[in-house]
Amino acid sequence: MSDGSLSQEEIDALLSGAEDLGSTFEAGESAGGLGDDEQGELQALSSDLAQSMAVTLATITGKNVSISNPQVEVMTKDALVQQVAGNTVQVTADFTEGVRGKHSFVITEVAAKQIAALMMVQEEGELTDMSLSALTEGFNQMTGASLNVLEEKIRNPVRMAALSAAMREDPVDLETPEGGFVRVRFDFVSNGSTSFIDEIYDMEAVKAITGSLTGKKQPSARQPNATFAKPSRTFQPGAQMNAPLYRTGPASGFGQGPVGVQPVQFAPLASGEQAGITGNIGLLMDVSMQLTVELGRTKMLIKDILGMGEGTIVELDKLAGEPVDLLVNGKLIAKGEVVVIDENFGVRVTDIISPMERISNFE
Repeated sequence: MSDGSLSQEEIDALLSGAEDLGSTFEAGESAGGLGDDEQGELQALSSDLAQSMAVTLATITGKNVSISNPQVEVMTKDALVQQVAGNTVQVTADFTEGVRGKHSFVITEVAAKQIAALMMVQEEGELTDMSLSALTEGFNQMTGASLNVLEEKIRNPVRMAALSAAMREDPVDLETPEGGFVRVRFDFVSNGSTSFIDEIYDMEAVKAITGSLTGKKQPSARQPNATFAKPSRTFQPGAQMNAPLYRTGPASGFGQGPVGVQPVQFAPLASGEQAGITGNIGLLMDVSMQLTVELGRTKMLIKDILGMGEGTIVELDKLAGEPVDLLVNGKLIAKGEVVVIDENFGVRVTDIISPMERISNFE
């Protein structure tokens, strides 16, 4: 029977337990490098960024998409690898000015195919070099809009390096910041399918952003005549989007004095050829698309189709001499007449479908 005293072994065990308890407390106190206020600010900011990205993608493609429900988490690469399965695409978009640090997007294969198809105005297919170029252009447009929101929030111009996209067949191949980093996971919904997009920040970039948002860091005033670059934006004809209001007059720092706003002046509408396409839309210029010349169509019963043989005549819905239709990916863009060039058939374009009619055909 014990006299109530502790042996040396029991004392050592208790001391060891106390040390473990102290370590656990310190780890919990650090919260993975982000305080509750910092995590809350990043969560709210991510909601605004997601909305701006979704609106931009929907505007330039004319399709309904949703990027929402951001979930902020501090993790390591091992933890990320365990949560990502299958092929992914990583779009690198490092911060270079205003905020500095590693930054990228990790997109599921499903989401990558959907965004590429929306940008290329065609059905979903395999991810090719052209698909990755279209995907990069889509994120170029979306990050351009999100930078506007970020700059407004932290009151400081922000620049990104040129975006690049790469396939990652194994999650282990994902390039992540060393040590702990912040992952923001968004729900991505398009065409009734739900997947996710991960946005990855290194801790340096997150601390700079949350430091400005929480007031721990004084925002630097914009210098007079300062300029900064953003990814260019290219919108399709007929697309509508509310442009942000930019400050006019001498720059005197954000929050100092009244802000002058003047209405946008538009040039008068005039007929003529469409202006040359500029900006990063050039990335899509060598994308191949299926051009079909359609002589006509008809509907037949199955029994009539099965009864077809050599010499059967099929009557089409076009009159003799009526122009044939030129289709791109199944969408009407022009009409023409059949000609013979040497020993080959050709089509001479006689009528171009108006831009508004073409846009409606692609919807």
